[in-house]
Amino acid sequence: MNNIPQTLIVDDEHLNRILLSRSLQSFNITYSETTDGQEAIAWIKQSTEKKLIVLLDLNMPVMDGYEFLFYLESNPEEFLDKHIEIIIVSAASQNSFDELCNLAGITLKTAAYLEKPVSKNRLQEALLLASNNFDSVL
Repeated sequence: MNNIPQTLIVDDEHLNRILLSRSLQSFNITYSETTDGQEAIAWIKQSTEKKLIVLLDLNMPVMDGYEFLFYLESNPEEFLDKHIEIIIVSAASQNSFDELCNLAGITLKTAAYLEKPVSKNRLQEALLLASNNFDSVL
């Protein structure tokens, strides 16, 4: 899985970050971690990476996953030099996520939706899917 771009884990729960990071390490994927959407936006803006996969939790303090998605969608000019693929990693159901996105007016497409706890195989499948999206655009 060495074709997978830099991956950013965005989750306020330390244990979730450990579990995801162990999987990413076993796949030999370079990754970073942030604890909320606001930190993630700051990290993405300062990063020199052009391709990025974000493993995004939805329920976090400061700026949650929905606010993060809304920010990305509302401020595309800030990320013109980047191709960002989002993989949702949440305890909430996908139906609940879809409903809340509709209510908030978020239309940004995500590469995959993984419900916690996430199996290593499902994570690997989602990362490959997101990576394929880079190939189809660039």
